[in-house]
Amino acid sequence: MKGLTKGLLGAAVMGCVVAANAQATFPLRVDIDVSAKRSSKQIGAGTSGEAKVENVQCRVKIRKSGGQPYTDQLTAELYVIGKQIHTGYFGIIDVVKKEFTFTKEDDNTFEFKSQMYAIGRTSGNINVGGTYETYLLVVIDKDGEIIDTRSGRSIGEKGIALIREMGPMTLFDRDGNVVGKVENPGQAFRQAVPSATFQGD
Repeated sequence: MKGLTKGLLGAAVMGCVVAANAQATFPLRVDIDVSAKRSSKQIGAGTSGEAKVENVQCRVKIRKSGGQPYTDQLTAELYVIGKQIHTGYFGIIDVVKKEFTFTKEDDNTFEFKSQMYAIGRTSGNINVGGTYETYLLVVIDKDGEIIDTRSGRSIGEKGIALIREMGPMTLFDRDGNVVGKVENPGQAFRQAVPSATFQGD
């Protein structure tokens, strides 16, 4: 019995070593699909302009596409990025992080969606508010190493690193310089609506 137990333990250890070597030799590859569901609703209009609210929700699908069976925990980081109309700066609307593992039961696929974001803007004599710009999706392993990334815009490695450091509600320019925080994002919009939709005489 001792010999059998020892043999089984030895086989189990050897199996773990083989699996680890296989994951190192045949690295994980994933297919990433991100879509943004967008709709716009006019909430006021006049001779001076109009006010709208854009509703945005991001949906993410990550599927294992190659390599050996992968059982380690992974993390998906979704950065939802908008643009301020009145400054031209970009802002990180939200950061969504989800931990997951690939399983046969789920067809080696992981899916999730963000909350619905309402982004207001005015146009006409006063342009205030924001609009959805793009997303950044980063998949990392348990050691924090990046497996893959996907974005609706061309973002280089430096840009990805900067965005990951910034966090939610951060304002930054096109060169990646942090210029501040998005403070009370709805206040300026609400104050601008009466002026933008003023009917005149």
